[in-house]
Amino acid sequence: MRKFFLTVLIGFLVASCANKEKVAQTAEQKKQEEANLMEANRQWAKSVSPEEFFSFIVEDALMMPPDKPVIKGHEDMAKTLQEFQSLPGFKIAWEPQEAFVSKSGDLGYCVDRILVNFDGKDGNIVNLFEKGVSIWKKNDKGEWKMAVDIWNVDPTITSIYKY
Repeated sequence: MRKFFLTVLIGFLVASCANKEKVAQTAEQKKQEEANLMEANRQWAKSVSPEEFFSFIVEDALMMPPDKPVIKGHEDMAKTLQEFQSLPGFKIAWEPQEAFVSKSGDLGYCVDRILVNFDGKDGNIVNLFEKGVSIWKKNDKGEWKMAVDIWNVDPTITSIYKY
């Protein structure tokens, strides 16, 4: 009987050590997924065509732009983007500041800084610095896709790069 308990105790110790190794491995994987999410967001920011832009967004995604109602889905988002792009001199750039990925690895978010430029009525360029949060989820292929995007103006920001 004593041998049995000793064997069980050794089994628990071995399982405990293996479990700690798995936790450390999971932390590394989580860190890598956060880097992958940051990179997906950066690539989205570099999109040059509407097709490329929407390839980073789930079909039923939500966008919550300032001073507008919630926008759902690619079709309504495309209309809103056309509205923004119709502003003379319109440009947008953003840089993710940090990313967080859930323990399950299939959901995450990025905190972003955004710069929007357009020509003002007086002919001067208007620079709007904004902050935003984008929520991302992984699809069946393991690719990060944006599901919710919300942003607003922040007059305290002076750069989109790391703070």
